[in-house]
Amino acid sequence: MPETRRSGLRIHYRLEGRGTPVVLVHGYTASGWSNWIAPGWVERLAAEHTLLIPDLRGHGQSEKPRHAAAYSRAAFAADVLAVMDEEGLERAPVVGYSMGGMVALELLGRHGERFDRGVIGGMGSYFPRGRGRFALERRHPRSSAPRRPPLAYLAYLARYWSELDLAAVGSVYRGVFRGAQPVDPELLPRISQPVLVAAGTRDVFFEPAVALARNLPNARFLPVPHDGHVGAIRNPRLIEAVARFLREPAASARSAAPPG
Repeated sequence: MPETRRSGLRIHYRLEGRGTPVVLVHGYTASGWSNWIAPGWVERLAAEHTLLIPDLRGHGQSEKPRHAAAYSRAAFAADVLAVMDEEGLERAPVVGYSMGGMVALELLGRHGERFDRGVIGGMGSYFPRGRGRFALERRHPRSSAPRRPPLAYLAYLARYWSELDLAAVGSVYRGVFRGAQPVDPELLPRISQPVLVAAGTRDVFFEPAVALARNLPNARFLPVPHDGHVGAIRNPRLIEAVARFLREPAASARSAAPPG
């Protein structure tokens, strides 16, 4: 798999599919594989898009410093820009989930000339009270996210844990989350690109995500019924809505609401 050191650390990334480019940015403790390949995003989008999928520093197969000073929204954004530069990709939509949504907002607001639209999933404009460091939730009986067979789920967990460095992700938490907010409020008015904001209706980030969509100049909100933070990323409703959003002409990206 390709790697780059353009952001100062060894950053691993994947290239999947063919077509117009899209950058996919994973969440906290996840990786490009666990966030985008295992839940079916790559399988759905690869026929229409070339997918650039970095493992952010501290995650997946990328370098994992164990000091909090190595981690910030700006540092993660630099990792994304590094893999884009390595591949000669000047401009693309960005899709981020959870912490990846924080990174996508950083990219849209501070490097807007390189990102023509964005998707922010499972993240909002503030951290809700009572949120934990990790998302633990039970599947709702009415969720339309596919259920993994027991053996497939065990295989998923084994690979997920094999990529996890607890000391590194602890440093990520101290550097990015503790005492901070998901986005600099001053950035929000500068994000004029079309943005789709989505969250599961059972996600602790649901209300913050609603607030984020209201505070962005050119955004709309998609609720993902009966899913929490973990379930929504696997829900076909969300994947299909993002696929439609990525196909929309720029002029209609705001006005064309996704089907209910």
